Amino acid sequence: MAYFAPETEAEGEQIRFAVSDVDDPERWTPLNDGHPILVSQLGERGVRDPFLLRVPDSGEVILVATDLSIYPDQDWDRAVRHGSRSVVIWRTFDLVEWSGPEIVEVSPATFGNTWAPKAYWSEPRQAWLLIWASADYSTSENRDAERHQALFAAETKDFRTFGPAFVYSDPGHTVIDASFIQHNGRWYRFSANSLGSTAPGRGEHILVEVGDALESATFVPLVIDLGKPELVHAEGPAPFVGPDNASWYVLIDENGLRGYQLYRTTDLDSGIWEHRQEAQLPPDARHGSVLRISMAEREQLLSQSDHARTAAPATTARR
Repeated sequence: MAYFAPETEAEGEQIRFAVSDVDDPERWTPLNDGHPILVSQLGERGVRDPFLLRVPDSGEVILVATDLSIYPDQDWDRAVRHGSRSVVIWRTFDLVEWSGPEIVEVSPATFGNTWAPKAYWSEPRQAWLLIWASADYSTSENRDAERHQALFAAETKDFRTFGPAFVYSDPGHTVIDASFIQHNGRWYRFSANSLGSTAPGRGEHILVEVGDALESATFVPLVIDLGKPELVHAEGPAPFVGPDNASWYVLIDENGLRGYQLYRTTDLDSGIWEHRQEAQLPPDARHGSVLRISMAEREQLLSQSDHARTAAPATTARR
């Protein structure tokens, strides 16, 4: 698991890692005692929403993240109107030695922000599709008026150069943090979507949909409000398949309150998810992602983490 910590802490918006117990995704051990392992001093000098992927042909692991620092001023108005147009990227072949960070601009000058980038392989395009949320001010003379967040995308083959941004999904109201899993030839999309904000005293929750392709125009809702009523609000969904390949999990960020909470289902199409309240997650874990690793990789990470307890503080590219 890659994640960040609350933006109320000076080092909160940097990258941390944790590994699960063998065959038990409900028990996690933070690496490096929960301290940052990857640190960015580029762009806004903060990184959030880390997304991990493994390139099948080469085995290279890519981490792509939001270039954003809210600490210490907590100025969200600036972040959505005059935020970064770039993403932050690290690379590794062994999950221990990382190269980077690199900062790459993907949004045009008319965008106010570039949040929660995630990438999935598009078979029709024969390229990776980077998907993120932005507020588009191209039709506004100034940025005083509020704009909703929509989903945009760009192609890449190497995570160094990206094609022009295009609209991936714009339902006319805010949608952010889109994540996907595939099962039986279908794509299941999880997003933080304002469509679910209907109950008094409640905020946004998670919309779960299913479609026949990554870029399907007809995703069908399965769950409108995943996380309600247990969570006051929810964002940053990180879905993943369980080690038995017969159960599925999603981490949901109750931001500003309890952070990550874990849900589980044995039937993606049922719309029934169980809140795993007893799950032992890393303290203060926020919006991130989960990558399946081998036993050898797990043992190496835990061994390196033990060594890191006596090593120097985290740098921009280290274990």
